[in-house]
Amino acid sequence: MKDVLERLKRRYGLKIPTKVIMADYDADEGDLYIKFSEAEHTEGEPSNDGLVIVHYDSSDAIAAIEILNLADL
Repeated sequence: MKDVLERLKRRYGLKIPTKVIMADYDADEGDLYIKFSEAEHTEGEPSNDGLVIVHYDSSDAIAAIEILNLADL
């Protein structure tokens, strides 16, 4: 998991939280969802390449990240 988070930091320049509270990997699709905090409502913003969706909470902190195809990261 640490390697994936480091690749996200380098590739997208994100300031990613250090505490992961949940991760879910879909082996059939290759998608990985990483949750950093409990948020009632998030706004998802796709990366320029469309590979990652960053979910921000109401205070504009990263609450979760979706990687749409982990193999492409």
